Amino acid sequence: MNTYSNLQDIDSRLQLHIELEPVGTPDVTVSVNGFANHYPKLANNIALDYRVGLLDLFSIDIELRNKHYTTEYETAVVICKLSIDNIELVPKYDCLAEYHNDHNNNNPTNYLGFNGRWTLTFDRPFYHWLHQHSGHGWLII
Repeated sequence: MNTYSNLQDIDSRLQLHIELEPVGTPDVTVSVNGFANHYPKLANNIALDYRVGLLDLFSIDIELRNKHYTTEYETAVVICKLSIDNIELVPKYDCLAEYHNDHNNNNPTNYLGFNGRWTLTFDRPFYHWLHQHSGHGWLII
């Protein structure tokens, strides 16, 4: 019988899961700590998975660019799901994301309809961040 210390399959990394839905065919780049995936003409829903260290500080960036504003059709990207270790962050924590865009519309949102970048930054290890932002105070280890 294996003991906890003998198990070799323990993964101390966090599982990030992002699902995006395009409106039209947007030009989208998704990056987690600089590891970027670029979709120049995103036509179908996509699901992306990333892994980051349990104690790592990181950020999630979703950028919409090269949008041509027209009344004929809309181009945007919707963040349908953003979860870390199966803990849903969108829409509950949208208010903590920064949305810098060419219309200076920085309201909390998961609908990215302007050329710009949506960023959710974790300035402390994720579970410390979650503990603080869920109203449970400080987590001391």
